[in-house]
Amino acid sequence: MTLSQLKVSFLGLGNMGNAIAKNILNKGFQLVVWNRTASKANDLVNAGARLATTPREAVANADVIISCLFDDKSCLDAAQGENGYLMEIQKNAIHVNTTTISPQVANQLETLHKQHGAYYIAGPVFGRPDVAALGKLKSFLGGNLEAIERVRPVIETYSGGSIIIVGNNPAHANVIKLTANMILVANISLFGQVYAFNERWGIDHDMTHEILGTFYSHPSLLAYEARVRDRNYERPMGEGFGVEGGLKDVNTMLNTGDQVGVPLPFCSIMREHYVSAIGNGMADMDWSALGDIARLNSGLPLQTQQKK
Repeated sequence: MTLSQLKVSFLGLGNMGNAIAKNILNKGFQLVVWNRTASKANDLVNAGARLATTPREAVANADVIISCLFDDKSCLDAAQGENGYLMEIQKNAIHVNTTTISPQVANQLETLHKQHGAYYIAGPVFGRPDVAALGKLKSFLGGNLEAIERVRPVIETYSGGSIIIVGNNPAHANVIKLTANMILVANISLFGQVYAFNERWGIDHDMTHEILGTFYSHPSLLAYEARVRDRNYERPMGEGFGVEGGLKDVNTMLNTGDQVGVPLPFCSIMREHYVSAIGNGMADMDWSALGDIARLNSGLPLQTQQKK
C-alpha cells in the first residue's frame, strides 16, 4: 500500500489537533476528520479532508487513527458508547493517541483496543501549537513496536522534533510526557520566584535573564543530574559541598526572601528535604543527595540503606 492509499482518521481539532491534521493532509494522506464542534474542521475540509459526524463514522475503513483530545474523559468518551470509534474500528487498525492522559487510562484503552483486534499506541507530543504547525513536535511512543513502525510515516509528518520510542508499554509513554511537563512547569514556577526575588532586591530583569541563561547552559546542571541518576553522592573529605552547607544556603535564601516579603516555596520544600537528609544519616554526603529524598518519600531505599 502506498502512502497516498493509506486511510487516516483524525479525532479532535483544537489548536494542536488542527495543526497536526494539516501536516498529515499536506503530506498526501487520505484524511477523515471529526470534532465535537464541526465548524473547526472547515479549513481542513476546504483543503480536501472529509468531515465525519461521529467518531464511529470517522474511523470506518481507517488504517490509521490519530487522536488529539483533551483529557482522560474525552478519550474514553470518544472510544465508547453507541457512536464511539470502538464500535467501528477495523481489525489491525492502529490508533495513535497524542493526548496527554494518565497512564492508567492508557492501559485501559490498550485493553479495549485489543478486544477489538486493533492496536493502541500512546503517542503524546511535546511542543506548542506553533511548533505543531511547523511539523516539529517531539513524540513519545509506547505500544506494539511493529505497529509503531507501520504507522511511522504518518507520525513523521508532525514529529520533526524527534520520535522517541519508550517501549512496548503505552503507559510508559504517558509517564515520560508527564515527566517532561513536570520539568517544564517546575521551571516556569521557579523562574517566577527568581524574578520576584531579584526584583524585590532591585536587580534589573535583564541581569536576571543573563544569569538564568548562563546557568541553564552550564554543564554543572547536567553534572548534578548525572549524580542523581547514578545516586553518586560521595564527598571526599574536604571536597565538594555538603548537605549541611546546602541547608545553610537554603535557610539564607528563605531569610533573604523574608526581608523583602517574597515567599520562596521551592526553598521551603528544599529545607524540609535537607533536614530529612540529615535525619537519615546523609549529613556527610554531597549536597546533591537532596535528590534522594524523593526516594525516601516514595518508600524506595536510600543510598545509605542500600550499603548496609
